[in-house]
Amino acid sequence: MSTFFEPENGMKQNAKTERILDVALELLETEGEFGLTMRQVATQADMSLSNVQYYFKSEDLLLVAMADRYFQRCLTTMAEHPPLSAGRDQHAQLRALLRELLGHGLEISEMCRIFREYWAIATRNETVHGYLKSYYRDLAEVMAEKLAPLASSEKALAVAVSLVIPYVEGYSVTAIAMPESIDTISETLTNVVLEQLRISNS
Repeated sequence: MSTFFEPENGMKQNAKTERILDVALELLETEGEFGLTMRQVATQADMSLSNVQYYFKSEDLLLVAMADRYFQRCLTTMAEHPPLSAGRDQHAQLRALLRELLGHGLEISEMCRIFREYWAIATRNETVHGYLKSYYRDLAEVMAEKLAPLASSEKALAVAVSLVIPYVEGYSVTAIAMPESIDTISETLTNVVLEQLRISNS
């Protein structure tokens, strides 16, 4: 898994960089992208602007470091999840995983707000766009590792991953307005994905 952020001046993350990131993320969550400026971060962190810029030379570098705080946590959580087993109860295993992923987006509201801000920023910022592209590639690789034991072929696996990730991400945004419960959707998505994983592409 890749990470874009390396602290400036060869310094490891310390209390000051953590404070800057905490303040910047709070501003992004409460004020949105347009309320997030280096000067505003410095003011809220009770630091000078030059001190903030010592650790983060530009707003783009700050945005990437902030993204690492959240997105890398998601990758780590997913990577720690054990792969599914090709043995019995494949449906139950897959359903439990998908239910967990769908529920995660609903329960961590702060994280979801940060994600949504980044999706919006990526439409206007090439650095953030590149970061998200790398993140989702990494996430696809991790997801593929988890689903691979159930897949009949590489093609079936690739299609399944391409179904799961966009659906889970979109569900975190739209679920509150959907007419069906998360349990019903988990079951339906499980059936669709499992059928895809079992498709023979020979």
